[in-house]
Amino acid sequence: MNFEIATWYDTWNGTGADNLAQGKVPLGYASRYNLAFGIFVETGNGYTLDLNAQFAAQNLDQIKTQAPGALIYAGVGDTGLVATVADNRDNANRSAANIVAYLQQQGLNGISIDSEGDGMSSVVELVTQLSPSFKAAGLGIAVSVPWPAGGPVALYGDGAVAAFNQYVDAAELQDYSSSGTPQDAQVWIQAGVRADILMGGVATENGNVQTSLEDTAAWTSYALQNGLRGMFSWRLDNDHGQDGQEEDVDPTFTGAKTIYDTVHAQRGAADPLR
Repeated sequence: MNFEIATWYDTWNGTGADNLAQGKVPLGYASRYNLAFGIFVETGNGYTLDLNAQFAAQNLDQIKTQAPGALIYAGVGDTGLVATVADNRDNANRSAANIVAYLQQQGLNGISIDSEGDGMSSVVELVTQLSPSFKAAGLGIAVSVPWPAGGPVALYGDGAVAAFNQYVDAAELQDYSSSGTPQDAQVWIQAGVRADILMGGVATENGNVQTSLEDTAAWTSYALQNGLRGMFSWRLDNDHGQDGQEEDVDPTFTGAKTIYDTVHAQRGAADPLR
């Protein structure tokens, strides 16, 4: 099985956009990029997705140009999520069709849902609504899971296990906000979620939840050895920055490199990234 490496990239910071445009960002370390963040917006005919931050279009174009083989997902949070689900429920999934059309127009490959507030109780219904049209269009659905030690039902409600197994391609466990990949993954597996949709997660940005490079390597090894889908990091634009405080200033990318090197040391170059 191929091993997926995903990372997030912000769309609000000019320094990160400049670094990308100047070719300073090693885009070969990941096979999927999530752009943070878009929102669900009303259109007059339901809801759609909009990557509306200042540097979203620029960063999307740069990643497409510099890493043509990478997948790019639109990251989305809570804004408009509950209303989108309600509109789909009342109007034969018209908002799901709008979202598919938007992703196709932008040349995006899927969506990563990072709901951490009032939208969490609607995530199961959202992925259920999106899945048929996404699968038909060849688009992926990821859910970025905050505080994963709580387990799927406590976080997302009844039906979460079945919905994740049936409709979600990747569950990105934010282990850096929790107990670490080995512990968190076991909670989800024991709840009945398939191991092969789970991704361990590390924080590479500066701050008090930054995952050490030692843990980054150890958690990646665990994911490799226990049949997980892959690993993801938050986030490449601010990966172990030398400034320590200012976002996106002089990133060293050592977190992303540690994941990449660990995967290739154990799998070898003959086993490509997903």
